[in-house]
Amino acid sequence: MKQTAKTGARRRYCDNRCRRRAQWARDRARRAPAPRATAQQSAAIASDIQGLAQQLQDEERRHAPLEVRFELSKLLNREVRCYMAASVQEERAAGEVWDVIGEAAGVSAASARASWSETKVSAILASRPPVRSAVRGASPRNSAAERPLDWAFTRPSGRLQRAAARVLENYLTGLLRSSLVPVDDVAVRAGLPRDAVTLSLGGELIASWPVTFMLTALLGGQPEVLRTVWETASGERELNEHTAVEATRCVGDILRVLHVAADEPDTETLAALSQLAPDTIADALDGTRIPDWSETERLAVALSAEPSIVQPFWECWSTAETDTKAPRHVA
Repeated sequence: MKQTAKTGARRRYCDNRCRRRAQWARDRARRAPAPRATAQQSAAIASDIQGLAQQLQDEERRHAPLEVRFELSKLLNREVRCYMAASVQEERAAGEVWDVIGEAAGVSAASARASWSETKVSAILASRPPVRSAVRGASPRNSAAERPLDWAFTRPSGRLQRAAARVLENYLTGLLRSSLVPVDDVAVRAGLPRDAVTLSLGGELIASWPVTFMLTALLGGQPEVLRTVWETASGERELNEHTAVEATRCVGDILRVLHVAADEPDTETLAALSQLAPDTIADALDGTRIPDWSETERLAVALSAEPSIVQPFWECWSTAETDTKAPRHVA
């Protein structure tokens, strides 16, 4: 008998409506123009991979904390995945066939096509944050040893970056005071020059994330709470492009850093200092609901922080919230 049924596992849907929605989603994905990798993007990613690998080797040699080495390892894995995606897209743009790409990857043409379709490649590359590599653009003569990534400082520019840098400084200098560890000892334990540590803690210049992570861990802090603040201070996060939900979460992240810097007073203590309801404080610190500015200002003061370092983030949230609620006129 002639086999007419399609091979492979049958798709299962809850009903015909689910089936139609799934088909519409696939049709939209096929119609949507997928952004392509820019020319030589794979080369730029390869340069970042080289810099990250060199830094991982340096951190291994100086016996950096395990968290720092794992963070670098995760960054490397992400960059390798992005490199493969960008390379495939560039080869496809040049006219290469899937058979050749599959053979190079050690998989079948069908598997290669499924792994690196335009939709998947676009998603992979779109999720890649910029990597600030001190070796990018350097000539081959300049080795990583001559200009290590530890010295890849960023100077905050703009109101938001400077405000985030002040939040970061508030947290790190507080850690340094409470730890009672001299800067010289921190530099020795981190395997960094004293000037690099001083600049990293001072907020005037923003060090790379692995260095910031390591210094925070060495001082007994909580590096994980600093990610949003660091990304904003270094310019890797653009708050003006955030949705209302993202902006709410960002303000919560900023307040949480200040909360940790203030030795994490409980909500009842903060309520007494700020004359706010404990639930209002808990929601703000969780990043689930942001109060109006007068209340946020009182909360910042209760956290022993200057309100001016919180205000730019609150204003970004307020703008995003207003844009979300504004009526949309259809032409």
